[in-house]
Amino acid sequence: MKRKLENIDEEENKLSNLLFNKPEQFAEKLKQGVKDEPSSLDLKPAWIDEDDDAFDAKIIPNTTHRGLYKDALKQKYETLIGTPNWARLDRVVNKENDDDDEILRTVGHLQKIKSVTLPKDFLQAAKFPKISFDGNKKQTITCLKFHPTASVALVGTHLGAIGLFSIGGDVNNQLHSFQLKNFRATCAWFTPDGSEAYIASKSHHSYCVYDLVKAEPKYHQLPRTITKPTAFILSPCGKYLAVATGFDEVFIISTASKELLKALKHNNDVESFVFSPETDKLYCYCKQGEVYIWNMSSYRVVKKFYDHGCVTASCIAVSPCGRLLVTGSGEGIVNIYETSSLEAQDPMPVKTVENLKTKITNIQFNSTTEILAVSSVFYPNAVKFIHIPSYHVFSNFPQQGLNLGQVDSISFSPNSGFVALGNNRGCTFLYRLKYYKNY
Repeated sequence: MKRKLENIDEEENKLSNLLFNKPEQFAEKLKQGVKDEPSSLDLKPAWIDEDDDAFDAKIIPNTTHRGLYKDALKQKYETLIGTPNWARLDRVVNKENDDDDEILRTVGHLQKIKSVTLPKDFLQAAKFPKISFDGNKKQTITCLKFHPTASVALVGTHLGAIGLFSIGGDVNNQLHSFQLKNFRATCAWFTPDGSEAYIASKSHHSYCVYDLVKAEPKYHQLPRTITKPTAFILSPCGKYLAVATGFDEVFIISTASKELLKALKHNNDVESFVFSPETDKLYCYCKQGEVYIWNMSSYRVVKKFYDHGCVTASCIAVSPCGRLLVTGSGEGIVNIYETSSLEAQDPMPVKTVENLKTKITNIQFNSTTEILAVSSVFYPNAVKFIHIPSYHVFSNFPQQGLNLGQVDSISFSPNSGFVALGNNRGCTFLYRLKYYKNY
């Protein structure tokens, strides 16, 4: 009997729900809904349009009250279109899509992400004002160097004119200049701290040390055993000078005492040489293509090999990271070696660049070893920029149709933000490499 009564009660409840739509829990759910509903008094507009106050509802026919007109427009909009989901107060936000919504609330996801490595197909560069001496002297730019810390470039000519220029602005102001008499400046090097600049000449037995703090040059005589230098470099650490006279010896000189430390003997005449970034090795390039690797601690040869395919040697360079060694020959051939492979009996280059047809006279790496610049002074516009490590030659830079003249010197700024090219007409072209953000 009890089971029958229970069944009857259940059916009555179902009928009651269907007929009157008043379940027993309806009142309680209604109360909870009222509690959860946000109060309209707490709502604030997302924005305030100041122009709203400038308009009056009286401009609309048969409307005299702003509030009535506003309510009428709202009712008409909701009737025709309906309330958008984003404007509904009772909408439920899916927590799983919170991250997506957070991203879409901003435009940060649309920002173009900078490439981690330098693009190999296109080198973005902006042309800056040229660097030139006051009076527009038509002299060959034979040496060109950027200061290690300040936005300053040192420019030297074949007539001994030396100038310091501030770069990066609308005008490259000449900060200071001086003349070295009977001194054909062929190369210049800044010390690591940037306090001094070493300037050498093939036509003079002495070299010049320019004090940037005192703004005065001072001559220093080379040791008597050294005649006119044909090549002259300063070590990355600033402690040594390496000088060659066109014969089979390279002389190592102390920058502190100005004394001769060692003479390194070779089987052939030395054409070019370069220190490793840590100054623990010296790479010497002989005229017949033989490369000597010297240990600077013991002054002993640790390796000798012949440059692949070289007939006449010209110049040699090593990357700032020390990973690559590059040779340039008199036939316009550029060989790129990995220093880790030089221990082999017959090292082979990882890449041979044959884009230039005349003698290579200048090889320069940028600070990150991502760009290799090679040039020849014997032919106009003979300049190529090579992407590392793809070894792809940039086709857009230097620009086609631009007359650079015969480029004698190339230099990158310390952080690769700028590159400068000096030619035989006394003009130094300056470019801003956009990929690199710092000087």
